[in-house]
Amino acid sequence: LAIAPGNPGVIKELTLDDTHQYRLNTGAFLAMDTTASYHMVSQKVSGALFGGTGGFFIMETAGTGTMLVSAYGDIIPIALDGSHEYVIDNSHVVAWDSKLNYNIQPASGVIGFTTGEGLVNRFSGSGTVYIQTRNIEALANLVQPFLPSSKD
Repeated sequence: LAIAPGNPGVIKELTLDDTHQYRLNTGAFLAMDTTASYHMVSQKVSGALFGGTGGFFIMETAGTGTMLVSAYGDIIPIALDGSHEYVIDNSHVVAWDSKLNYNIQPASGVIGFTTGEGLVNRFSGSGTVYIQTRNIEALANLVQPFLPSSKD
């Protein structure tokens, strides 16, 4: 089987079993065994309104087997031991252990759509978060001034 994600980056294999299930950010899912499955679960209201992670629903895995996720750039696992909260830019989050608690909010903690600030995910508990090393939105913003416009 040959598959490729829509963005340039790596594909990571995650094992699903009784103790390892995941939630996925938009665009991260690539493929999975037929012995595994996913379903859509509703997010916390604040996450759905501000997160950009699929709206009111996110993907959550079930079953056993192998799942493939993709990212823009490399994928780095961050193991949380429950001793403190970990804050990650929302656009870098690929997948996280479904046992982790998370909240999505503006980076400053204050709603400010006119400030152009980013959103962050605050994770707590024990488990793993997988992040991507690059940000496709940042690349688009970097390239945008060089694209021709209707004025040109």
